Amino acid sequence: MTTASYIFTEELYRIRPASTVVIITTPWDALKLEERDQLQKISDTLKQRIHPAISFDAFHIIHQPQLDINLLPNKPKHVIYFGKAVKGLNFYELIEANELKMVLSENVVDLMKSDQSRQKLWKALQQLYAS
Repeated sequence: MTTASYIFTEELYRIRPASTVVIITTPWDALKLEERDQLQKISDTLKQRIHPAISFDAFHIIHQPQLDINLLPNKPKHVIYFGKAVKGLNFYELIEANELKMVLSENVVDLMKSDQSRQKLWKALQQLYAS
């Protein structure tokens, strides 16, 4: 036997990549507690009303100062973006391209200030996770 056969004695498990990537334009450490709570509430509502497998812990949350889907890890199925408007794309509309479904929203701070925006986001998220 070689030395290598003794180095890794544990079974290895394949960890599935998150099917949902949440992109925020503010670094996680700079988010206020209220903003983090709002993201948690969105996740909890999705889990309760859309699909029980959706959870905050299952999201892959990344920071991008500007949206760049070419930099997304592991080709997710769903993307939820919170940030500045992106030229040519509308907030709260389902965008589908190359097996990717995406919904864009204003940043979390502005979202928390508007009941109308939260309602539009909820409708878009229902479409995002339909089918």
